[in-house]
Amino acid sequence: MKPNFLSITFWFNIYDDHQKFIDIINNNLVNEFTEIKVYDQDDNNLFKPKLTAFNRQNNNNLTFSKVNLQYNMELIDINKFSDIALKIYEMLADNGIVVMHTAIYAGVELVDNNALKTITQNLLNSSVSGQNLIDVNLHFGIKCEDAFYKIISLMNKRQIELPRKYDSLNREIPIPLISWMDATLKDEVIDISYEINDKLLFDTEKNYHTELAYLNKMLYILKNNLEDDINSLINKGKI
Repeated sequence: MKPNFLSITFWFNIYDDHQKFIDIINNNLVNEFTEIKVYDQDDNNLFKPKLTAFNRQNNNNLTFSKVNLQYNMELIDINKFSDIALKIYEMLADNGIVVMHTAIYAGVELVDNNALKTITQNLLNSSVSGQNLIDVNLHFGIKCEDAFYKIISLMNKRQIELPRKYDSLNREIPIPLISWMDATLKDEVIDISYEINDKLLFDTEKNYHTELAYLNKMLYILKNNLEDDINSLINKGKI
């Protein structure tokens, strides 16, 4: 089971020296990110990215706002993802940026021609999973080792292809106005999001911040538990 998307978000206290952050990236991650795009610095939205560092060769990117840094990987290599995540953490620590808490996210798609049935047969009782059910979206929050939250969401999804259509004036008809009678069903999939974070510790321990040992533990859970956790939930209805 291989994720099609990985992401890690480090949260920290307000940091608004974007120029210094550009220097930090260039001094530490120059081999990973070849270009940096800077956005409007006068926008006071704390969560809006102030810059994005990216690499056109692999679509990986890093975004920086005043309160978080997020690294995204699309061409998946979990070991490399972990290495870069640790390098980013050390980069932040070396520059006096304390990580308050951290969240790691994985996106997974499983091709399944009976996606709806596969999800419902072990997770919903028969009175809910009746003949009229056409879609399902389930969300589970799980306490893990009295330290972390695991958050698993899954839904059935149809991947369809709609033809381009034009009206009598040769204007392209918008997709919402094209009937699914004209669609080609490419695949049915189970779309899964899997998150592990240390927000439990942040919410229960005074002056908590993400230490390297906790980050390593979360990365270990991602690499070693993701497949078993998902299979157990879908196939056995067990968390």
